Amino acid sequence: MRQLLLGAFCLALCGLSACTPKPLTDSEFRGFCYTAGGGRGMSCDNIELCNVYDNDVMSVQFASHQACNKACNDVFNALSGPNQFNGCMPIVVTGFNWCAKYCNTNYPDAPTR
Repeated sequence: MRQLLLGAFCLALCGLSACTPKPLTDSEFRGFCYTAGGGRGMSCDNIELCNVYDNDVMSVQFASHQACNKACNDVFNALSGPNQFNGCMPIVVTGFNWCAKYCNTNYPDAPTR
């Protein structure tokens, strides 16, 4: 009986740890963003666009989740204008989505989802 309870406790503990999201690293961000598909005729430079998010958000330490998300929004707004009609918006949006995920998983005051 004691072993059964110990086994159940261990399974419950493993189950709880699996629910905790692992923080997204800047390296993972680059990997996901650089390889994102999209863009008209694949003429967009994913690396150049993603590096703006990397330099302006991932390379900066923020005081809060809100500040990190604001930085993602600022980069998105800066990239949206010049890329709105050249077919590169899918890359800009992908970068924003991964940037938001970075903020959500790296700052403790992030809302739970």
